[in-house]
Amino acid sequence: MMTAGEEYLEELAGFPPKTFPSHFSSSATRLRLGTFLDRTELNWLYEAAYVAALCNIAINGLGGCGGIIKPERDSNRRRLETEFMAARDKLYACAGWQALRPVVKHPVQRIFLRVFVNDDNLAV
Repeated sequence: MMTAGEEYLEELAGFPPKTFPSHFSSSATRLRLGTFLDRTELNWLYEAAYVAALCNIAINGLGGCGGIIKPERDSNRRRLETEFMAARDKLYACAGWQALRPVVKHPVQRIFLRVFVNDDNLAV
């Protein structure tokens, strides 16, 4: 019998390949997160991971700006960063996350919750 978390990941797996939901489902299934987190907790992880991806795009100029980081888009980048931190904090506060062992948490953070600035985009 499948858990509610596994059912949620299976639903996301039904999205077309090379989409965020499909990629999320595949990675989360490999980590067996459906057995550790319930549907709501996985949805919170999904939301945080999605905003983290948007942050990486915005911070590193990977959207429609051809790799150029435009100063006039700073408010959008700040808004995304704030949304990411709020979504991540909601996930971190849930019982399922707190019960995860570090051996599971670390890959989840690396795969889904990593926001970084490419070296080329760092101010000198």
